[in-house]
Amino acid sequence: MRKSSIILVAAAIAALPASAALAHHGWAGQENDKVTVLEGKIEAVRYRNPHGEIDLTSGGRKWQVTLAPITRMESRGITEAVLKPGTTVRLEGHRNLDLSRWEMKANAITIGGKTTSLR
Repeated sequence: MRKSSIILVAAAIAALPASAALAHHGWAGQENDKVTVLEGKIEAVRYRNPHGEIDLTSGGRKWQVTLAPITRMESRGITEAVLKPGTTVRLEGHRNLDLSRWEMKANAITIGGKTTSLR
């Protein structure tokens, strides 16, 4: 292998972690200047890393909501046992700029009258 090929391969490998992080933190496409509030029942829960997610029915629509990292939620009392399908929740956050997608990143969740920051 020529020296230039080795350098090219090494540079590509070095860039992989950065590209994965950029793909994961792709929230530039959200309405940061507007807060969206949803209230409804949890339909499904995905309690996994890197972030928890729930499907929620609100206003006759099924929303996919991204929550906080699991360790942050657990340290604030939002455990998997708390996020049960059928539970009514209130969420505040920022929806996707693509209004054809019913997606939101939640900044706060209210369950049973208790509001918890997810930031």
